[in-house]
Amino acid sequence: MRRGIPRPASAGRSLAVMDGRLCSKVGCAREAVATLTYDYGDQMAALGPLGIAHHANAHDLCAPHADRLSVPAGWLVVRHEALRA
Repeated sequence: MRRGIPRPASAGRSLAVMDGRLCSKVGCAREAVATLTYDYGDQMAALGPLGIAHHANAHDLCAPHADRLSVPAGWLVVRHEALRA
């Protein structure tokens, strides 16, 4: 359980959610499939496959939130190709 949200019944059944990580967006209980990191100095956001370990400066996102990602004006978004099916 995380933030009072019960784990989905499918948690632990797929490699994408080996540790039952959920989307970091408030109120979202979907399984995380991508990890977002920011580089404030270079004004860049990188979105890639779910990271192996949780990092304090990384944010796990579900597929819908990863698809709808927006960043501040002027920032560059780098999307790892493994996310595209």
